[in-house]
Amino acid sequence: MEPILTKEEIAELLAAIKTGDMALESEEENASRPGRVVRSQHIDLFHTYERTHGSGELRIPNLDIVFDSFARHFATGLTNSLQRTFTVERDDITTTNFQGSLQDINNQGAVGIYNLIPLKNGCLFHFDTLLAFSLLEIMLGSSQTSESLALDRNLTTIEMAILKGTMASICVDLGKAMRPIIDLQIHLTKVENNFRLVSIVEPETEVFVTGFTIKNGGEPCGRMRCIIPYLTLEPLKEQFKALVNIAQAASHGWSEYFARESLQMESTVTARSGLINMTIGTILALKTGDIIDLHYNPEQPLTIMIEDHPLFAAIPGERNGKKAIHITRCHSSTTGEIHGST
Repeated sequence: MEPILTKEEIAELLAAIKTGDMALESEEENASRPGRVVRSQHIDLFHTYERTHGSGELRIPNLDIVFDSFARHFATGLTNSLQRTFTVERDDITTTNFQGSLQDINNQGAVGIYNLIPLKNGCLFHFDTLLAFSLLEIMLGSSQTSESLALDRNLTTIEMAILKGTMASICVDLGKAMRPIIDLQIHLTKVENNFRLVSIVEPETEVFVTGFTIKNGGEPCGRMRCIIPYLTLEPLKEQFKALVNIAQAASHGWSEYFARESLQMESTVTARSGLINMTIGTILALKTGDIIDLHYNPEQPLTIMIEDHPLFAAIPGERNGKKAIHITRCHSSTTGEIHGST
């Protein structure tokens, strides 16, 4: 007679399945794969899946592609918002349990708790002490030459409030990276430095831990971690498998991709009323009360400059109590109507 599992063994088995410690794959699915021969063998159910601290990329295929995309978006966002050159490099994706991931943080730095709607459990992003204080120094106006400094103390409530803006930007960057998989509504619910108050899953639940090295001007300025439960991503496994096909299809349409992305770029628009040339000596000789003739005719339209290039002609005015311009024609046109597009 074959042995029957006890109640305790059945409970432990169900707990392992619930926490993701045991991968589920039916015999029918295995048998349906071409060239796959299914052989009968004795299996110890409690040692079928052994948690390791190695790569977690095999559990969710192409997960590295998504996090690489997030790293690029996050680096661009930091560079634009802080006016410094940042690079973000992804490290290995490892697996551990939730309690172990918090112990590795060693109760230092700050952690943001995020909701991933419609997925369950959410995720965490952790800034280590060096990264947190490096960002704070930049936000508070440190010079370009200031060295990164990790103070031996916990972050204050005010400091965490300042970091909250940068942590909130992760919602947008992670959403862009996950868009080929699923459209998510990501919200930062809390920023915390007391990790005993942080809990999104049971302590023994399996999680993926992805590390990122942040560099400012080529010099390391700290590390960031993303902690996300396996059960959050497991329902999307098929979408992750199809991600390679999506990426290959995109590689054949770079012109469309650049054309679409260029429409989202910001540019400087200037309404120029006049233009004069002055020597350096004349500029240095200017003093209070001097009048500079702009050679500007108020009856003539303004020149609309896009990144220092003339593109339109327009007439000035007001709309809803605010100063406005009314575009009348393209700059290259020799004639144009008085009225045009606003």
